[in-house]
Amino acid sequence: MISESTVANQSNDGTVEDHLERAAIDRSTRLPVVFFLTSGVAWLAISILLGLIASIKQHSPAFLDWDWLGFLNFGRVQPAFINAFVYGWCFQVGIAVALWIMARLSRVELKNPITLIVAGHLWNLGVTLGVVGILAGQGYSLEFLEFPKFIWPLLFVAYSAITIWMVVMFQVRKRSDAYVAQWYILAACFWFPWIYLTANMMIHVLPIPGIMKAAAGAWYRSSLIYLFFVPIGLASSYFMIPKIVGRSIYSYGLSMVAFWTIAGVGAWTGLQKFLGGPLPPLLTALSGSAAILMLIPVVAIGVNHFMTVRGSHSLIQYSPTLRFTFFGAIGFSVTAVGGAFMAMFSSTTSFTIAEDGFNMIALYFFFSMMMFGAIYFILPRIVGCEWLSRRMIQLHFWPSAYGAIGLGLWLVVGGIWQGVSLETWDSSTISAAGTSGSFLIGKTFIWISFILVSNVVFILHFLMMLFRLGRRTHEPTLLGHPHTPHATQLAEGGAGA
Repeated sequence: MISESTVANQSNDGTVEDHLERAAIDRSTRLPVVFFLTSGVAWLAISILLGLIASIKQHSPAFLDWDWLGFLNFGRVQPAFINAFVYGWCFQVGIAVALWIMARLSRVELKNPITLIVAGHLWNLGVTLGVVGILAGQGYSLEFLEFPKFIWPLLFVAYSAITIWMVVMFQVRKRSDAYVAQWYILAACFWFPWIYLTANMMIHVLPIPGIMKAAAGAWYRSSLIYLFFVPIGLASSYFMIPKIVGRSIYSYGLSMVAFWTIAGVGAWTGLQKFLGGPLPPLLTALSGSAAILMLIPVVAIGVNHFMTVRGSHSLIQYSPTLRFTFFGAIGFSVTAVGGAFMAMFSSTTSFTIAEDGFNMIALYFFFSMMMFGAIYFILPRIVGCEWLSRRMIQLHFWPSAYGAIGLGLWLVVGGIWQGVSLETWDSSTISAAGTSGSFLIGKTFIWISFILVSNVVFILHFLMMLFRLGRRTHEPTLLGHPHTPHATQLAEGGAGA
């Protein structure tokens, strides 16, 4: 049963025993959490570079068009970018955050961190071989599944070896009930192996028709977002928001409605892009309906978060974690609304750059912003010093926020424009593709001006923390100076909270 109790009740207990217990838990998770965060940030840097090259290649194919750089053509660099971003950055930062939160909420120390490090190296080996394989022309043709087929067993084994320890920590937790965040993490631990194994068995092992392989790929892409990234992102928000504002989650009932709706309908989405195609109409209609039903958890979670923070919204001005988490929560709403919109107008948006826009909304606007917020909270507790500069945090947040909104919505609008042109009876495919040219140039501008700049600042700040160049203080790095009694509590928690 999920407890109505909150992390805040646990974290605000200021006894010496509680502080010692939290310190011991942080020490036990330090090595694997730092490993996965560092690996994720390294892949973030690689994927940002690949994404920039892919963006330029879309409207200027002659860019880097030398024979010895043939592996950087758009057909290879675009899938290399998206897979490096998904499996290199998103997965590893998600694992780090989920591992730390599970240990804190279970109130148990991680007993065998070396196993996680070995599994992490195996995961990074698989991602590296996969990205190199794509650039070498050995990739597959289904989005999010472009790695060569020998990679998936490697990633499956590595992920299983990592998440088994989260399940173990949950089993030996010191409380008989469970927090909402733990349920989301535990669900993601089991949902991803199921969808990953199912999709790869259908695509690479079972002798099924090509259209069913395409359907399996579309189902996997959507299920990966709704059954892995959404649970991990929401687990972070359900931990961070009560922790910072110091009060319980507003409604246990709303938490249950959202969780079970995601569990019940999340795996039915994805096939709506084939509406009017060769799949049975019942399947595509059910898939589209499921995408629309994902608006239910948006309402439930939005009300829950808003009411939890009610009266404390001014803290968003000061807390980096709360600001990124709040923005990521908006990104979750936009993700679900965008998914419902694309389900209702799939004949127009399918196979256009609108799908790239949806990917960026889900993976950057929602998930990455949630993870950035979690990193700003977790890393000081792991490395023992506070973030060096609030200006660097602000320089990370604002370009990321503008870039996430601009890139996602710009590509969705461009995709609609492109789709309408494709549906015009007297328009050729070439002329329809040409209508997206200005949108692709705008995409490159947003990528360079906002996404690249913000992440360079973040990576530099992250490296400073790794080398313990941060501030030696127990007071957190805030985005301003609190002037109200309620806001001052942020300065009293520090890295020991």
